[in-house]
Amino acid sequence: MIRTAIAVAGLIAAGTAGAAPDVEIVGAEFGLFEAGRGDETVFQPARLVPRAVGQRYGWIIEVRTKKRSLAVREEYVLPEAAPAPAPDSRVAQNLHIPDLRRSQVSQRQLVPVDGQIVGEWSVGPDEPAGRRRLQVTVEGQSTTFDFEVR
Repeated sequence: MIRTAIAVAGLIAAGTAGAAPDVEIVGAEFGLFEAGRGDETVFQPARLVPRAVGQRYGWIIEVRTKKRSLAVREEYVLPEAAPAPAPDSRVAQNLHIPDLRRSQVSQRQLVPVDGQIVGEWSVGPDEPAGRRRLQVTVEGQSTTFDFEVR
């Protein structure tokens, strides 16, 4: 009886020690979304986003999970702003005002469809050219995409 209890306890401990995470990121790709035939949307992997108003771009992440919805956080880092002219007063030279628009964060719940979740953005009229970094965190697991708008 004691041996059986010890064996069962050992099996339970082994099962919990190697338990798989609730969500596994299987693959991730960044690129452009284009209109296809009818209502179809075509995804083309790319690292260069044309600086054209309305150009759709984003990511597709393949996940393995039994969860019905996933917590997703996107941190979008904007390019460095052009350097401002040097201040003309001594007080202004010692004053530092951070650029609070440097990083945008969105948080949302996404429902996997056929094992995939999708994040999409579009180029706006005042979108600056430059390199970007987009960090996507799905249920605590992060994936980073580097791309350029030009």
